[in-house]
Amino acid sequence: MLARKVVTRRGRRFRGYYPSAKLGRMVAWESLLERDAILLLEFSPGVLTYREQPAEIHYAFGTTTRTYYPDFEVVLVNGKRVHVEVKTAAKLSRPEVVAKFTAIAEHYLRIKLDLRFITNEDVRPEALQTNLRTLSYLVHHIEAGDWTERRLLQMLGDSPIPFRLCDSILGRGMTPRLIAGGMLKMDLRLPMSGDTPVFVGKEGEDATLLF
Repeated sequence: MLARKVVTRRGRRFRGYYPSAKLGRMVAWESLLERDAILLLEFSPGVLTYREQPAEIHYAFGTTTRTYYPDFEVVLVNGKRVHVEVKTAAKLSRPEVVAKFTAIAEHYLRIKLDLRFITNEDVRPEALQTNLRTLSYLVHHIEAGDWTERRLLQMLGDSPIPFRLCDSILGRGMTPRLIAGGMLKMDLRLPMSGDTPVFVGKEGEDATLLF
């Protein structure tokens, strides 16, 4: 259950829903940056699950008590729970915002809960964003057939090989589909082409986070 309603008819901000393959449901977002940040959560192997607007946090700010709603709660594959705030780097540099999140961070230290920030600098490197958008489309159109970890290891070996060679061996267009399905791995900050290394993703061994 959401701590507060995200998508409403009021206001001029962009709002919408993302069809999450990881969660099997629609995830509400209330800014284009949040929408893009969701892709980091979707395709971070180290993220087991997540949810939007997870909690109402009350923290001390001077002599008053204020309320804060983190954008996401993330559960990592190691079981750790993390709250995530999505903001532009420019906004996080404003003195009033620095003061607010300094107080919020102190509260998180007291309750022993991790708070992390995702900014436009994390989300929008060109190659990363292009790859995430490609995978976001493909993950809903995967035809994995009889591809298995064992078969991929037999065909590709257990060492990284260039993307173009992998696509040549498996069939044109199959490599990005298997990356979307988590069966193949690569550094998503690099172009999905050419000499970028690709390797077989061994189940349970990848705890990579993109944020």
